[in-house]
Parts: sequence; structure tokens; C-alpha cells
Amino acid sequence: MRQAFVLQLGADTDPARQHFVGVIEEVDTGRELRFKSTDELLAFLGECFAKETADDAEDRPLRE
Repeated sequence: MRQAFVLQLGADTDPARQHFVGVIEEVDTGRELRFKSTDELLAFLGECFAKETADDAEDRPLRE
């Protein structure tokens, strides 16, 4: 399950303020983060996406 995540939001989450707190896990790697801010959550997602796209680029055959 590439680029699939499990997200559990904590009691301190306040969507009206766009403030999210909780735990996120990347399903295929098991990598997990307890985040205390929306910025931490978005940074984790960005890192996972960047790694996935870099891995995809390495798997592509070179054009001749």
C-alpha cells in the first residue's frame, strides 16, 4: 500500500483553527510520527512523498 497512511487525531485537535495533533503511520514502511502541530504533520507527509518519488525515479529504466 504505497502512499497509504493511518491517521489518529488527538483530543487537542481544533479544526476551526486548523490545528491538528495526533499520530500518523505510513502503512508500507511502518514509519510513525506523533505530531503536535499541523506543520509537523505536513512535513512528515512531504518527506514521505519526496522519498517515494525519489524511489520511483531510481526504479525507472534509463532511456538510451
